Amino acid sequence: MISVRKAKPQDVVQLDKVMQVISSGGIQDYEKAKKTIQAIANDDRQYLMVAVNEEDVIVGSLYGIVFPDICEDGRPILLIENVAVLESCQRMGIGKILFDEIEKFGERHHCHYQMLVSGLARTGAHHFYKRLGFEEAKGYKKYYL
Repeated sequence: MISVRKAKPQDVVQLDKVMQVISSGGIQDYEKAKKTIQAIANDDRQYLMVAVNEEDVIVGSLYGIVFPDICEDGRPILLIENVAVLESCQRMGIGKILFDEIEKFGERHHCHYQMLVSGLARTGAHHFYKRLGFEEAKGYKKYYL
C-alpha cells in the first residue's frame, strides 16, 4: 500500500536516493536541503510530497509550487518539478498516485493549468506524462553559473 505525505526534513537521506533517479548529483548538501524542505512545508502554496510504502520507506517524490499569473482571469499556475520514482518501484502506479494528489492541490488553489519540467532524455517519463493528459510544449532552460 502506497500513501502520500508531505516531506519532512528528516526524509533527506531517503529523498536523496529518489532524486538520484533524475539527477546524477542527487542532494549534495543535506543541511541546506533540510532547511529547504522545512520552508516548503511551511508554505501552503508549495507541496513537496513523498510516496511511502508500508514501512514508511520513500519510493517517490513530486514537488509542486503555485505561482500567480496576471494573464486572463489571473488564476495561478501550478509548476511541477522533481518527479521521481525509484527504478525498482516504477510501473507500479506510484507516479499516478503522486499526480492525483498534486491535481487535487492545484484544484484547491484554483490553478488555471499545470506545467511540468522533465529532462530531455527521460523519454519513458514523457510517455507517462502524455498518458496523464499533459501536452508536449517547447520550453527552455538557462543555468546560472
